[in-house]
Amino acid sequence: QVILYSAQDLAAYRALRARGALGEARLALLFVLGRYAEGRRSTPADLLPFLFEPVAETWSVCAFGPAERDCVTLAALLGGHARIGFENNLLMADGSLAPDNAALVRQFVETLRVLGRRPASAAELRAL
Repeated sequence: QVILYSAQDLAAYRALRARGALGEARLALLFVLGRYAEGRRSTPADLLPFLFEPVAETWSVCAFGPAERDCVTLAALLGGHARIGFENNLLMADGSLAPDNAALVRQFVETLRVLGRRPASAAELRAL
């Protein structure tokens, strides 16, 4: 996994990849939203600079702050994956404190369901 904090990081990754410095192995990209934003808060718009050019690799998003669900929902709608949990966010969509990581995941799965999407199975993730 390659962790990227900005579109500039993604450009540097692409340059290294083009030079062959990262080998031929398939790598997954993780776009981190909000880590260096004021108050460590992300917004869905923070994802857009990463996607100005098509991303061939499997990619995921994690997002700091209370807009985590909105950010990972946009990622899912645009073909990405989500990493959710207490490392980046403690709040449910209604602003209440999440009792555990599972509640945050359940909330996201319900959001996916409403949008006609579903989470990947463990087998599907392993295949990536």
